[in-house]
Amino acid sequence: MFAETVLHSGGITEGHASEAHAAHLIRRALHRGYTVTPTPDGGACITWTARRLGSGSLIEEPRSIVLTPHTPAGHLHASVRTALHAIARSTDAHAYLDKQDRDRPRLCIRTSADAEPVDVRTTSRLYGCRLVTEERGRVRLTLTATLALLAARGADRDALTAVFLPAPAAVPA
Repeated sequence: MFAETVLHSGGITEGHASEAHAAHLIRRALHRGYTVTPTPDGGACITWTARRLGSGSLIEEPRSIVLTPHTPAGHLHASVRTALHAIARSTDAHAYLDKQDRDRPRLCIRTSADAEPVDVRTTSRLYGCRLVTEERGRVRLTLTATLALLAARGADRDALTAVFLPAPAAVPA
């Protein structure tokens, strides 16, 4: 979930946005050519200039939507970034219980059958900071994690477009 702050012609409106709605806003902003800036906390700032005619002249007014995650990503240590990149690249990342210690089974994430699992501490941090979530048995990055990673590497418009507006698949002949 995100706190959503919208600057519009009538002032400022605050509300909440789900992850799906926030991703939709980012995709739509990129499609329209607006500026999208990911923030280190896992949020985003969308800015553009609204133009309208008024009193016979063109009036330009700034507009923005600021998305702030309810649970900020925090500082992404090297081990966390490595795990997030591995999960993002994986098509089969899943969580499982490591039962080596029979008294205390621990939750781990495995990104592929032949890869080492993400260590217990990092897995705990990923879930605790809500950087990953599970859908139908698979682990995926949350929008907060994706935006925090993009901000950490100083992503430009092309990188954002590659993540949020992937090229359509080629149609077989």
